[in-house]
Amino acid sequence: METSSERRGHRNLGRFSVVSLVMKPVRFGLATAYAVLLSTVAWGSTVTEQRLERWQSDVRAAGLSPAAVIHPFDVSPEMEQWAAEVVAASGARTAKEILDAIQAALFDDQTFDFAYADNVTLTASKAFSQRHGNCLTFTALFVALARSVGVDATLVSVQKVPSFHRADDLVVVNRHVVAGHRTPTAWVLYDFFQTTTAPYIHQRTIPDVQASAMVHNNIGGMELRSGNQPEALRHMLLTVQLAPDWASGWVNLGVVQRRGGDQERAFASYSRALSLEPNNASALTNMAVIYRAQGRSDEARAALAAAARRTKNPFTLVALADMEIANGNYDQARVHLRRARWWFRDEPAVFEALARLERAEGRDQEARRAMSRAERLRSEVRPSE
Repeated sequence: METSSERRGHRNLGRFSVVSLVMKPVRFGLATAYAVLLSTVAWGSTVTEQRLERWQSDVRAAGLSPAAVIHPFDVSPEMEQWAAEVVAASGARTAKEILDAIQAALFDDQTFDFAYADNVTLTASKAFSQRHGNCLTFTALFVALARSVGVDATLVSVQKVPSFHRADDLVVVNRHVVAGHRTPTAWVLYDFFQTTTAPYIHQRTIPDVQASAMVHNNIGGMELRSGNQPEALRHMLLTVQLAPDWASGWVNLGVVQRRGGDQERAFASYSRALSLEPNNASALTNMAVIYRAQGRSDEARAALAAAARRTKNPFTLVALADMEIANGNYDQARVHLRRARWWFRDEPAVFEALARLERAEGRDQEARRAMSRAERLRSEVRPSE
């Protein structure tokens, strides 16, 4: 199950780091791309309205009514007034100054007290009024406030190793999004997950219609975890209709379908994800679950092995190690667990698998040591939870 929200353990989210990525001008004949990239701040502008009209058009192009789709960046009159007062008080004039002023106000407890809630994905206006939500929610709020004062901010996907955690029998993969604004010469990214300003290697603008897909995806995952299968399926179907080229959406639809007992449709959804993103580790891992349920152990092993080559997901590596242990391939199992331990040294499941491996090899003392480490990790309150 993949989501677009990272967890943080503090009551408040912490502070954005700001990263500037320099762009090179691209020439077309005698003109340059700067004509397209000029960054202006137009007080009383219709950035919010223009973005909304474009979003509505994209939703209709996907065959849906805007009334049936969640718009993440909705703006209330209270938000507009709050943002305008913040900017006026700061004296900000440039786009970056305005964004910095909004950022500072959002993290001032006297001005805006916001509580982190891992499983709560809200629109910007609801987040503003309720003062809580997850990281995707908070990022959308920042974007919406910026737009309300004429700065055309957006969500941006950046390259970053995702985080993983287990929720009952689901493995949740959290992908990374930030807020961004494009100036004539650089992307300015506002990222409250990072404590460093090291530049990202890749970034990609997320259209508002895909941002809606991400919200429906998150809500669908939450509904699945709470046992509401019909609502989970409804949200995941909206996800793939809004973003048919987003592999993660198809993976998650497959997870919901499989949990609902429809293995045939689930397999088709995983296959669609792989057609969009060959070697998608999540799709391959979920295919292996179906193969294993059907008694097709060779196909399951091949799918997991392919996933392991592309993933840092410790639970995929643990699953593959367990399969190798069952087949007596202890050396190969240890290779997978060594990788898992390298990336996730505080994950109890890795040490539990290591204990199973040591026990299988007759190394009882080492098995007890690994299990003791796993139990100690489970008893600790980890910062990411």
